[in-house]
Amino acid sequence: MIDFLNQLQCDHLVLELAHRPEEDLVALKDIRPETGIGIGVVDVKINHVETPEEIARRIEAAEKILGERVKWIHPDCGFWMLKRSVADRKIAALAPGRDLYLGR
Repeated sequence: MIDFLNQLQCDHLVLELAHRPEEDLVALKDIRPETGIGIGVVDVKINHVETPEEIARRIEAAEKILGERVKWIHPDCGFWMLKRSVADRKIAALAPGRDLYLGR
């Protein structure tokens, strides 16, 4: 899969990673260094609403493995599966989690 991703003519990849094992992040280290990576840090497949602390830990774990190649954070794709009230609370935790990670 990494060979395929490295053949793409793109400058970034946006990936669902909130519910994936750490080994998937490790595999991404082999993507071309000039390719920025967007990581999903909000799991849309469960009703649990992530806290800002959980989101900050996911960002930290990804950057420990991928370094500054992490350019974006976002939810995984598929909020349509959740109740609107759950999706709204998950999105509301995203920026505070990023801010916590950045020390703001």
